[in-house]
Amino acid sequence: MSGIGKICKECGYMVHHNLNRCPNCKNDTFHKLELRGNCKLLKYTIVNAHALGEVEFENGVRANGQVFPKENLKVGMKLKPVYGKISNNFDGNQMYAYSYKHICP
Repeated sequence: MSGIGKICKECGYMVHHNLNRCPNCKNDTFHKLELRGNCKLLKYTIVNAHALGEVEFENGVRANGQVFPKENLKVGMKLKPVYGKISNNFDGNQMYAYSYKHICP
């Protein structure tokens, strides 16, 4: 499993798990959706020496996260979701989330 997404009960829009309201209709009730497989890079930017990107899973769900390594990024490239530590918060506690790693061609 690559993670959990949501499908809006009102309009059917698919979102990543960390959104509490549907960006399409503002509804706040969802069905769970399992995110499987790899994803492709839709867009990215480099911020403070980290690459942040928007990806799209095979079932159409989009998500945001760190992309690594930050070198040789290309829109449309295949990525693999990886769950792990991404940083420490201001209190020094470890933060975990999905990030996206290049898949070797």
